[in-house]
Amino acid sequence: MQAIVLIRHAAAEHHINGLTGGWTDSALTEQGCRQAALLAERLHQELNLRPISLYTSDLRRARETAAILGSVCGIEPLATPDLRELNNGLAAGKTEAQAQKLALARTKSFLDWQHYPGAETWRQLYIRSSRFMRELAAQADRGDTLPVLVAHSGSIKTIVAWWIDVDIASLEKLHVSFDISPASITVLRRNKWQESTIERLNDTAHLYAAGMAAPFKI
Repeated sequence: MQAIVLIRHAAAEHHINGLTGGWTDSALTEQGCRQAALLAERLHQELNLRPISLYTSDLRRARETAAILGSVCGIEPLATPDLRELNNGLAAGKTEAQAQKLALARTKSFLDWQHYPGAETWRQLYIRSSRFMRELAAQADRGDTLPVLVAHSGSIKTIVAWWIDVDIASLEKLHVSFDISPASITVLRRNKWQESTIERLNDTAHLYAAGMAAPFKI
């Protein structure tokens, strides 16, 4: 797999109504639909008719984003639970205040901490994401389409870690992370030396040009 495009779903209702994220199955907001349309137009222009394989998390906010992309790019998205966000267990569908009452005390490392009853740990999310990516890589090596994945902030972070072969435990030790904004584009590519590179990370230029993204914070 020489390249892959990662897209975070556009702005969703839980972003504005005080609900938790994770497996809360929220729809796109009106702003999110506009973000997805701008994203779709940019992707269509940059791909320049290059054939793609479009995969999406099966959570509603991701499926709706992928549907807008698919309609512009002329392809039907394939939904899979493997690309879902970190499972927040009993906190799904709850307000932030309700979730706080369910939160479990941290007794282990951050990677192995189960935040809520029935939730995944970050290590479990990494295992789920990397398993999907290995299977996708095997398929991609047999085809000529560019994989485009519509996912979530957490799942994209773990996919990037898998791509550059970073031990996820080391990220905790280094206190390293990065932002993945709604409707952003991240591009992973192997260069001419077959090194796994991050060509773009959290690219929201299409939103900024339309006045829908904040300028640099200095």
